[in-house]
Amino acid sequence: MVSPNRRFAVVGVFLAGILVLSGCASRKYVRLQTQALEPAIQEASNAAKEAAERIDAVDRRAQQANTAAGAADTKATAAQQAANQASTAAQAADRKADTANQGVQTANNRISTLETRVNGLNINISDTYTESEKQTVVFANNSAVLTAQSKSTLDKIASDVSGQRSGYLVELQGFTDSVGSEQYNFGLSQRRAESVERYLVSKNVPLYRVSIVGLGEDNPVADNKTNQGRAQNRRVEVRVLKSTSGRQTN
Repeated sequence: MVSPNRRFAVVGVFLAGILVLSGCASRKYVRLQTQALEPAIQEASNAAKEAAERIDAVDRRAQQANTAAGAADTKATAAQQAANQASTAAQAADRKADTANQGVQTANNRISTLETRVNGLNINISDTYTESEKQTVVFANNSAVLTAQSKSTLDKIASDVSGQRSGYLVELQGFTDSVGSEQYNFGLSQRRAESVERYLVSKNVPLYRVSIVGLGEDNPVADNKTNQGRAQNRRVEVRVLKSTSGRQTN
């Protein structure tokens, strides 16, 4: 007869054997299942790797595109700046053209005034005139005020024509140096010529025998790059035109 303790020992050994066999079977099953999944795992790994490579390629292209876009923006900015500069230059040219046109119109108006005066003097167009030696009076920078020396020169001119009641005209042309805008210089040259005109009239030279015009910085007689040259260009030229036809005007 088998004792109870021995019986229990046999049962325990049997159960342990079953567990061992069961564990071996489980590991084998797992290994078989894992081997079956390895291709799929490898394929998924390869796909993930390819996806990562594609993402990297896309990132590189995006960076290149950003760099190209930045360069394009820089070029566009430079082009816009150049266009703005060109537009500014064009506007400045338009303003200069307008100023020049105003100067031309002013000169034309003065010429018309002179023609009207000449016509009013009943001067025969067949009369010929000789020009006396040109006299020049100069002015300080940005000034239309006559100096003492200028007044002395004008006194001699007024004295020369004071004995003639007819047969002469006095022509005044005002000028400036190149400093300042064209429009301002036209006005300044005109004021200088008017200053000389007022002085001659105050010395009994009839107003209707005087014609004036302001020509701005045109016709410089010296280099405007030097102080001495600019001083010579700030002037009014005085010419006395005397009739040589033998016919006296009234």
